[in-house]
Amino acid sequence: MDRLKNADHALPPPDGVPSTPRAPFKTLTEAYFLGYVPRPLALMCVGENPLAVAWHAPINKDPFLYAVAIDRTNHSHRLLEEGRDFTLNFLSADYLEDLLLSGQHHGDKLDKWKLFKSLKPVRALKVNALMVEQALLVYECRQEGLIGFADHSLLVGRVELLHYKRGKLKPDRVRYPLHMGKGYFSKNSRAYTLKR
Repeated sequence: MDRLKNADHALPPPDGVPSTPRAPFKTLTEAYFLGYVPRPLALMCVGENPLAVAWHAPINKDPFLYAVAIDRTNHSHRLLEEGRDFTLNFLSADYLEDLLLSGQHHGDKLDKWKLFKSLKPVRALKVNALMVEQALLVYECRQEGLIGFADHSLLVGRVELLHYKRGKLKPDRVRYPLHMGKGYFSKNSRAYTLKR
């Protein structure tokens, strides 16, 4: 970001708009965690291995494609390199403790399902992976691609089947666990809508 402060712009800013940010803005070059917006924490199951993920998003409607960033040092990454299917499981904030456990241990060292206090595995219907019985929403995904970067890979999955619990996804009825970065978590507190 420091580079941008003195960068030449292709076009000058409009009259009255400063060319560089002023206080209270600070600029940093290598601090991804400070620019981190709250994101829903989900439990991804690669084959039978569960892993907490927060860097994920839908990227296409037809076909429905979903992307997840995976640390290249994770056991799940090795499973994905083998072409394993996966599920993405969205849970309420009631299960935050189990979600955190899944991110603190490596699946090649122990069976994470035995650590969980509440979460129970069930077999997915269309892909070769487990899903979570307590999930409010589940995407069953087949791999479309795995694109490697320096420390993470971007996994793209085609959503083959979607499961949801009727009446449980209404914004005023569910509190999702939100990852704030660097070990901080919160949950959404209230839903708002624009009146038409």
